[in-house]
Amino acid sequence: MKKTDYKRILSKYSLRGFALGLILAAIVFLLSFDAEIFQHYGGGFGNLLALMPGLWLVLLFPFLFAIIGYQVANVFVRSIRKQNKRIKREAGKTKMVLGFIDSLRQGNLEESLPDNQRRDALTKALIKLREFMVQSKKDQEQRRLEEEQRTWVTQGLAQFAELLRKNNDNLEELSYNIIHYLVNYMNINQGGVFLLNQPTSGDEKYFEMTACVAYERKKFADKVIGWGEGLVGRCALEKSTIYMTDVPEDYVNITSGLGEATPKAVLLVPLKANEEIYGVIELASFHAFEQFEIEFVEKLGESIALTISTVKTNMKTSKLLKETQIQAEKMAQQEEELRQNLEEMKATQEESERQALEMQGILDAIDHAAISCEFETDGTLISVNHNFLSTFKYRPEEIEDQNLRIFFFKEDVGELDKILAQLQEGQNFRGRVRRRTKLGEEIYLLTTYSPVVDNDGEIMKILSLENDVTEQVQMEEALKRSKDELGVMLEEARNEVKGHFKEIESVKIRNEKTLEGALDAIITTNKEGMLEFFNAAAEKLWGYNRSEVLGEHVSNLFSKDAVKNDTFVSAFVNSNGSKVIGERKEVPILNKYGEEVPVLFLLSDAEVGDDHSYTAFIQNVEVELF
Repeated sequence: MKKTDYKRILSKYSLRGFALGLILAAIVFLLSFDAEIFQHYGGGFGNLLALMPGLWLVLLFPFLFAIIGYQVANVFVRSIRKQNKRIKREAGKTKMVLGFIDSLRQGNLEESLPDNQRRDALTKALIKLREFMVQSKKDQEQRRLEEEQRTWVTQGLAQFAELLRKNNDNLEELSYNIIHYLVNYMNINQGGVFLLNQPTSGDEKYFEMTACVAYERKKFADKVIGWGEGLVGRCALEKSTIYMTDVPEDYVNITSGLGEATPKAVLLVPLKANEEIYGVIELASFHAFEQFEIEFVEKLGESIALTISTVKTNMKTSKLLKETQIQAEKMAQQEEELRQNLEEMKATQEESERQALEMQGILDAIDHAAISCEFETDGTLISVNHNFLSTFKYRPEEIEDQNLRIFFFKEDVGELDKILAQLQEGQNFRGRVRRRTKLGEEIYLLTTYSPVVDNDGEIMKILSLENDVTEQVQMEEALKRSKDELGVMLEEARNEVKGHFKEIESVKIRNEKTLEGALDAIITTNKEGMLEFFNAAAEKLWGYNRSEVLGEHVSNLFSKDAVKNDTFVSAFVNSNGSKVIGERKEVPILNKYGEEVPVLFLLSDAEVGDDHSYTAFIQNVEVELF
């Protein structure tokens, strides 16, 4: 309300008070004129005042009521002024609150209340609301950033898994693809891959740079770092990540079209799997690495190490396969030479035809049906094959936990103790041994005992490969009674057979031990599809014990649908099918628990005379990255 309004109210109430007083005074005087004393004395207004002096006070009524009206109006005006001030103050406060809320609604969380604003409950609540919104915005931004980081890591791991799957047969190409991917995906400047090289000779192991990328360009660097030297050697030795932000100026220079500069941060991550080091990845950047980026590279390091291990194993297996094929060809040639020698003996001495044919049968039995068993270093049996049981005429339950001594005559036990002592020292034994069957019959076996050792050089068990040469011994005794010329020829033939057998047994044992210790599953079938070899890795992959599958048909290792619909599997299990040789295929297998597992399947064949066998190298394609 304006100031003039206040004056008008004061004037209005003063005039009303004056008029009210005037009216009351007039009423009093009119009533006084009707009084008897005034009529008795008569006279005018002066006589009335003289007779009633109190009427002088009545004359003051207009002024008194005017003063009272002014005072009442003044109290009312003061009340209005206070109310207007309060309304104005509340209006300003409301305007301030609305402006503050509108700023918060528009996202201006930095808006603050005036310093002179009284801090009542409403303003305190608004301040708390702003603080809550600021904190909520920070939390939301943090969650968004963490989600982006998780998405970035997940996408990177998925892309990297596909990259490793496509490049797993060449270490140099794999190294370049890995570092090129990391440099591009992490938006950094330079990176290199150092793979551990372990020479087979007595030389010390070292790291060799197999790939280097800077500014998205491939660099050709011939760099070798000794084991334990520099940051690369320290990273591998400690098997832990090294992250540097205080990089010396002469540590590494990154060259671009604009010049050279020293990186701000260097990250070295070991390529480690099962606590074994395969190499080191080194990354350099002009900006610092975030913690999630470091964890991302560490997770990739495990996957890279597993892939490198698989590649090296495949290369080693391929080399062993070639060596085995070469040995098979040599054995075939030697067998052909032996067959020619036997035919020459037949042509020169018709009387020895039957003996030569029997000897050929013995050689075939040695090559395809050896007597096999495994036992402890003290002679306690671990396992035996069917030929062993058939030869010694025992049932499986009769020889369980028995000792080799039950197969020797009492007078030959001392010879067995000498052989066991020789085996306990890690030496092989090869020779012809007289043995005893369950029925007490005397038989002679051409025996090869080979210790099987673990990674620490401890003897785990003894592997025995034997062939029944009783008939050969009998032939030898008969031939000794023959003519001198025939005896000399047969002795020469026998020596050739012994040498050939020893070479066959040596190659066979070495190959079986090598294939048994392979990380990949390896199985061997004959031309009829019957399983003849089933290594430890195959037992782990399928869940079967080798005793459950050896001698069974290979189709039991695949589902009926795979045998019917997959051309590769169908050809493999079908004895008349044309096998796919030397080509890696991804096929499903059926384990003991009825589960189909995808694997990579590589098939090779070997033909020695009329015997045709197939060897399969199987690799599980299910890889865990983290």
